[in-house]
Amino acid sequence: MTAYVRYVAPGATEHGDDTTSGDGGARWGVVEDEVLADGTIEDGMVEELAAPPFSGEVRTGNRMRLDELQLLAPATPSKVIAVGLNYRSHLDNSPIGTRPEPVDPPLFAKLPSSIVGPGAAIEIPPDAEVVHAEGEVVVVIGHVARHVSPEEARDRIFGVTAGNDVSERVWQRDDLQWLRAKGSDSFGPLGPRIVTGAAWEDLRLRTRLNGEVVQDARTSDLIFSIPEIIAYASRYVTLLPGDVIYTGTPGKTSAISPGDRVEVEVEGVGVLANEVKVESPKDGT
Repeated sequence: MTAYVRYVAPGATEHGDDTTSGDGGARWGVVEDEVLADGTIEDGMVEELAAPPFSGEVRTGNRMRLDELQLLAPATPSKVIAVGLNYRSHLDNSPIGTRPEPVDPPLFAKLPSSIVGPGAAIEIPPDAEVVHAEGEVVVVIGHVARHVSPEEARDRIFGVTAGNDVSERVWQRDDLQWLRAKGSDSFGPLGPRIVTGAAWEDLRLRTRLNGEVVQDARTSDLIFSIPEIIAYASRYVTLLPGDVIYTGTPGKTSAISPGDRVEVEVEGVGVLANEVKVESPKDGT
């Protein structure tokens, strides 16, 4: 397995638009660390890459300690696709009512501007009423995919990471579309790293709220596998390198409030941790 991170190096200034490699101080790197027998990741060194890794590694030779870097979301996708109702354990625990098992992957879209990285705040809009965290395994696309079969889709997988499909339940129930409910700024935490070569068919996913485990499942429990999801989505949209798909959340989801801490842990990937706060006023600049 190989792990990649996107980061701001010490002394660099990362601009507010969180753009791709090289812009605003953002860089890509390959991680040299050790995964212990119990799955714990021992942080190590990062070697800088000259460009995003989707077309292959071009190492610069510059090396830094991972714990000295400010990690960013490990993707700047053109599309953020998500799948609802993809664990049987969630069908009877859906906050919008008990749902039958779907025939096809129920897709919806989040906005690229919803993506934030590890350590960034989940900012709840002042008029939000009920906001839930949804821990998920996220697949990152490595090659263009359009009208691919599930077998062909396997070759389009670059790697996996952890994600949190933050959702405002009142808006999800009442709005015509889920633009606010799923796509608000900061409603798509992602990270801390992309791992290639992981056994994505059977990874353990856990969500913790203030240290308590509130979700625990494996990707072997998915109703629609990752290749099936990619193949289905590719019937309708062109998936590009760096695009991401949130593959679904298991069981019952939990309400979050300012002051909470949400951790999404994916086996072999690491822990995506984000604090929750009320959205701060912005001046639009």
